[in-house]
Amino acid sequence: MRWIDDMVAAGFRHGVVVFPGFEVTSATGADGVHLIIFGAPGRSGEDLQQLLFGACGFGGDHPLFNPSQPTEPAPSPYTVPQILDALPDDYLVIAPHAFNDNGLASRNTVSGSLRWKAMHHDRLVAVDVGDIDEALSDATSWKARFVRRELSDFPCLPGLAFVASSDAYALDEIGTRFTWIRMESPTLEAMRQSFLDHDARIVCDWDPRYRGTDLTPNTVTHAWVRRVALAGATTTPNDLEVDLDPRLTVVIGGRGSGKSTVVAALRALYGDLESLPSQARTEARQFETAVFPNATVRSAHRLAYSEEEQAATWTATDGSTTLRLGDRRTPTDFKVRVVSQKELFERSASSSDNPHATSQNILALVDDEIFSGTAGARSASTYDVEVDQLRTTWTAASRLHQNERAAVARAAQVRDSVDELQRQVAAFDDEANRARRTNNDRLLDESAQLDAAIASTESSIQGLRDDIANRFSATFVEVAPGDDQDDRAGPVRELDQLRQALRASVTAAADAATQEISRLSTRRMASAWQAQVSAAQVDSEAYAAELAALGLDPDAYGQVREQLREQTEQLADLTRRAEGLTDLEASETAAWTALSELYERRHERRQALLNGVAEQSGILRFTLDRNADTTSWVRAVRHLLNLRADGFIEDVPELAEWLWLDATQRDARARMWGDACVSGDFAAISRVARLRGPWSARLRELDPIVRTRLAAEVPDEVVTMEFRRAATGRQVGEQWEALTAGSPGQRSAAMLSFVLHHGVEPLVLDQPEDDLDTEWITQLVVKQLRTSRWTRQLVVVTHNANIPVNADAERVVVLENIGDGVQIRTSTDADGVIHPHLGAIEDDLVRKDIQKIMEGGVDAFVRRERRYNNELNGYRAAMQMARDR
Repeated sequence: MRWIDDMVAAGFRHGVVVFPGFEVTSATGADGVHLIIFGAPGRSGEDLQQLLFGACGFGGDHPLFNPSQPTEPAPSPYTVPQILDALPDDYLVIAPHAFNDNGLASRNTVSGSLRWKAMHHDRLVAVDVGDIDEALSDATSWKARFVRRELSDFPCLPGLAFVASSDAYALDEIGTRFTWIRMESPTLEAMRQSFLDHDARIVCDWDPRYRGTDLTPNTVTHAWVRRVALAGATTTPNDLEVDLDPRLTVVIGGRGSGKSTVVAALRALYGDLESLPSQARTEARQFETAVFPNATVRSAHRLAYSEEEQAATWTATDGSTTLRLGDRRTPTDFKVRVVSQKELFERSASSSDNPHATSQNILALVDDEIFSGTAGARSASTYDVEVDQLRTTWTAASRLHQNERAAVARAAQVRDSVDELQRQVAAFDDEANRARRTNNDRLLDESAQLDAAIASTESSIQGLRDDIANRFSATFVEVAPGDDQDDRAGPVRELDQLRQALRASVTAAADAATQEISRLSTRRMASAWQAQVSAAQVDSEAYAAELAALGLDPDAYGQVREQLREQTEQLADLTRRAEGLTDLEASETAAWTALSELYERRHERRQALLNGVAEQSGILRFTLDRNADTTSWVRAVRHLLNLRADGFIEDVPELAEWLWLDATQRDARARMWGDACVSGDFAAISRVARLRGPWSARLRELDPIVRTRLAAEVPDEVVTMEFRRAATGRQVGEQWEALTAGSPGQRSAAMLSFVLHHGVEPLVLDQPEDDLDTEWITQLVVKQLRTSRWTRQLVVVTHNANIPVNADAERVVVLENIGDGVQIRTSTDADGVIHPHLGAIEDDLVRKDIQKIMEGGVDAFVRRERRYNNELNGYRAAMQMARDR
């Protein structure tokens, strides 16, 4: 005992908290059982000395050491249950090396009823199971089943904490085996709470989650919000700042204490109002407008993995922006999912106006998750943009292909026209005249081409003259004769000389070119070729006169020949374009394939997420039907066609039903519909789908681009969510019920389960217990909060005590609204020190607030326990029967 005070002091000097205690051997069995008994860090050696001579039974008749071997400690005269019964409440007991010598579960020590009583005693908070690999080496052994908590005759095992300890016999052995214990601060109450909830608070060094890794239970790899601060809200004149835990933070308080304000602040900073259902979106905007018109919301958040901290700010004017490295401020893309019970209810509610409303709401959550990532875009808008781009690409490719096919389809008609014109021209000419006319036409065409070339050249020369005159018309500032020393005088004069020389050179070149053209014209007129041209002109006129003498119209002859030339050129062009149809068809097919593959990738990612949710929740299952959301298709078609509100009210839904609802005919009908939209021929569709005349005419009259774009519009998928109901009465096996058929509470519970079982981004739940039975809260909400806290941050606003207590929140924030506005509740002790009501469940102030706000106070809690007297007596009787066995 003389060591205790020195060890506590040494620990204090080095930042180590020492829980003083000792190891004692009971009088039970052949060798007795070792127990570690320890108290709060403030306990002294004298306190423990009294404990040895009190609860442990040592005294004059039973000395601390064996008289025959003074270096060997003596066993207590009391059995394990006697020692546990005698201990005061402010001490805890651990059973070390449970399966070794002097271990509580060893064959050589206590057995039977004494062991059973000791194992089930409230004072025994944990056992050290030793080498876990050795314990599990024989899977069927008693030891292995003990470690797996599978011994049905020991009902205490599921609730009994296992720890790992060094059991050191030398200083250098300390820490060779260890246990992580989650506490806000190292106190005995925190230790007691940790052992009571070992699943959430105790991690041994052999835990498979951390064994063989560099990770620790304190390692936070997920993204989280560290702090949110609010100033300028209409609901509170003072500023409010709330620190959040990276695991589970629960916000409690009475009505009007500001809980909703904290949720709204987080939604403004990180949420997405546009993705909310209509009513929830309207309420959120109304709250934001009423409470935050002049408010500034600030926060600090940390990115996943890198743990880089960033600061976000929101105002009604600028929205949410984030200050990044390099002092760059950009729109906030850090994602936090904020979910209220009202939103869950609305997402799960059916609608007479929209039978697919529930599916659309669920898929909105799914798409927001699969297309955003941990810190990407806040919604699936990027996917929508990509779909729109691919639709536009396909529409353009389809229109080009259709236009080219229509043009090429005229090739046969043009070929017939060429043949006919050729016969008409032949009717004007015999074989000799045809050669005569061909020679004349060639010479006259050559002469016309040369005339055009000369005219073009002369025009260019004149343009060059005009251009050089216009460009050099401006003069420089004159340099006076006496300014020769001016630095600019020399360069100005040189540049002026250069301009004059260039102008003279261009003018001389133009004059020379004009003279050369004149000489060329003179040579041409004297050439033999010009004589042939002149003769051809005369002979052509003579030929026309001969045709006139024969009664044939020379003008008609020229027109026919011109038509023949044009039609021949058109036929050649169509032949060339026909060769490109294969490539155009391939481009159209590739564009449609790209769009289809995008839909398929979305389907696969949706299905994977839904499968994961179903597997993790155990109470949900999903069916995903392709192209079944005709409601969204009807809405998109009406928007695309710009239909009036009272126009074709029944026609569009009837077409949607015919096109998409028969899965066996869907693909064939979609192809028929697509061909009709591209071609503009709706005759076949009108017959089989029985389109009304005005509706069919409206489709035919559409702009071809709009009509083709219509073919690219396909319905979204429909997800059907079912939840498993507990078997009741004579039911056998699993009972599954569609979400839309459940009660409001069942629908909300199913939607809450969906939200809890997907995603790793921070999740804010605003009063998730509303509409839920307490059983659902315990089995669904609490259970999932305990699991999810290790992979995502959770912030829960609640009025239900089960959530902060049974979920074992790392931090409970108690808000209140007093004269100064919304604030974290505080208390002042006798020394004038102010203590905020903020902390874990072991914090006495927090625990009392939970009792008062959520349980109605300790008296109310005790009264309820008395009301439950029969049930408690039955439980106690069952435990006593087990002890007696």
